[in-house]
Amino acid sequence: MTALLLALATLTVRVADADLTPPEPLPLGGYTERRSAPFEAGGPGLVARTLVLEAGGRRLAWVAVETLTIPESLVSRVRKAAPTGTDVVLSATHTHCAPDSQMLNERMTIPVPGIATYRSKWLDWYADRISQGIRAAMESEPRPVGSLRARLARTEGMNRARRQGEEPDRTACRIEAEPGVLFDVFAAHPVLLGPSHLKTDPEWTGRLMRRSGGLALVGALGDVSPVPPEGPEDERPARYAEALAAALERSPARPIGNEAEWTFEPIALGRPEPHPEFSTANKVPDALARLVVARFAPPQAEVTLLRLGRALIVGVPGEPTTAVGRRLREAAARKGYDPVLVASHVGGWIGYILTPEEYREGGYEATLAFHGPALSDRLLQAVERGLQRMSQIR
Repeated sequence: MTALLLALATLTVRVADADLTPPEPLPLGGYTERRSAPFEAGGPGLVARTLVLEAGGRRLAWVAVETLTIPESLVSRVRKAAPTGTDVVLSATHTHCAPDSQMLNERMTIPVPGIATYRSKWLDWYADRISQGIRAAMESEPRPVGSLRARLARTEGMNRARRQGEEPDRTACRIEAEPGVLFDVFAAHPVLLGPSHLKTDPEWTGRLMRRSGGLALVGALGDVSPVPPEGPEDERPARYAEALAAALERSPARPIGNEAEWTFEPIALGRPEPHPEFSTANKVPDALARLVVARFAPPQAEVTLLRLGRALIVGVPGEPTTAVGRRLREAAARKGYDPVLVASHVGGWIGYILTPEEYREGGYEATLAFHGPALSDRLLQAVERGLQRMSQIR
């Protein structure tokens, strides 16, 4: 898809929320220990927030969906329903306290303990709700964009590495355009509420969105967990979001330019294959492991590149580790982008994305890597191809 160059003199922003709280209890996703238990009444509602960037008759609708993952079948449905001339990006806030998104995955037809299977009714329902939110955003009052600015906040004690020998990215990033926030990005799994929590909850990502008014994206979190704040468990997401927002709000804002563009680049996934530890980890025969992964792993995917001034958001359709995220940032930085924000769960979910060395080391993340040890190299190549097609920074 050709990159679109937009002059900020004519750029407008529109925002709208769509209610994503299902009308009946559905199995919660995120923790197989729940054994697909339905959510209980009384939890906060869930939303899909749409941010529409528009100029010269062209539009990008980026929707932050309060769910665990973004199945490719959901992306396809929403894009088909989008108005002509509108490019659509869906990203998951990755809350582990929302209905299991595998119900929206047309490939998920093999029963797996603790994971819901495909239900066409709910794919229809979610696609319709999200599409309504996009239409509501486009019908809302446009806000002319002033100057674009970036805030970078170095955080301490808010995230930790899950794999030995790695330090997570501790920088929280905010992109804002007068008069408001566009994107916040931080690397940490939204798992402050554990498997015993059976109510819906937007987790720290959704609570950050409610405070900022923008979209919350999760960074390169494949091997990164949050460090829970003190206090009762049910208060932790709000406290975490407040601390993160406060760090960003007190950080200095710097101008980052006056242009915007975006593009999508296919990733050469290769043949799906189970990791050597997959069979043992899931207690299934090798033949069944190959069948499950072949049926479940998506056959195609794309990376999303959105430039706002000198800043670049690299939207990855999976969960890259810290090391993979660092490689992507370095590749974009060599082209002059600053800051570079790597976001997980954008446009789909191809599983965990590890370096070849991490893949060979094995472990939990590796068992959920479905496209072999070279996937991170293929992702990097896709990003580099997309960067070549983007306009030169001025």
